[in-house]
Amino acid sequence: MLSVAGMSMSYRKAPVPVFSDVDFRVPAGCVVPLLGSNGAGKTTLLKILCGLITPTVGSVRVADVDIVRRPTAARTHLGVSLYPERSFYFRLTCVQNLRYYASLRNLFGTPAKQEIARLLDQVGLAEHADTQFMRLSLGQRKRLGLARALLGQPPLLLLDEPTANLDAENVARFYDIIADHAGSGGSVLFSTHNEGDLTKATEQFLRIESGQVLPTPTPGASGLVPDGASSDVAERPDLQEAR
Repeated sequence: MLSVAGMSMSYRKAPVPVFSDVDFRVPAGCVVPLLGSNGAGKTTLLKILCGLITPTVGSVRVADVDIVRRPTAARTHLGVSLYPERSFYFRLTCVQNLRYYASLRNLFGTPAKQEIARLLDQVGLAEHADTQFMRLSLGQRKRLGLARALLGQPPLLLLDEPTANLDAENVARFYDIIADHAGSGGSVLFSTHNEGDLTKATEQFLRIESGQVLPTPTPGASGLVPDGASSDVAERPDLQEAR
């Protein structure tokens, strides 16, 4: 589902690279937390994976599509939530915002209306469907960001600290949603600085330390495999076609 090979990232005049020789794979059916302290580079890595930042060297492939060379095609397989508090229209309601983003995925009319209603219910925002974004709490904005990422049922979700600002009930709701996504053959990579989130890893989690991204085993789980290894988790060809 996601493959990163030989990826390094440096900024001009920076004394050290942001990342060096990063290699990992996230097969279908996996939930993979990305652990790191504040400033470790979690958000930067997610921006590289979704094509917002171009790595200095190396490749990033989503559903076997190179996101550097074919960003538009690769992004059809992605659902992304980065900084949801900054990426919605403040005066529009939850429904209006999601209707706009659904149109970017070629979802219109009744299918879009039904999916938006389903997703708002799934993330616990059905009663706030007609609430303006600027009137939502931080936790509600996080949940709306998750709903947007799920629009169109993309096979791979990239989420930046999705459990931040959530109460215990909604953290549990988030875990249920990503478990369902992985159970249906999708994959989830989400950043966190909360080690409690590591319990949801399917086999390993990724740890960022000093410019390295280190696959770290999680006892008693199954899923993430090192680059070059095989996985018996079936891919989802139905979701790998451009929408």
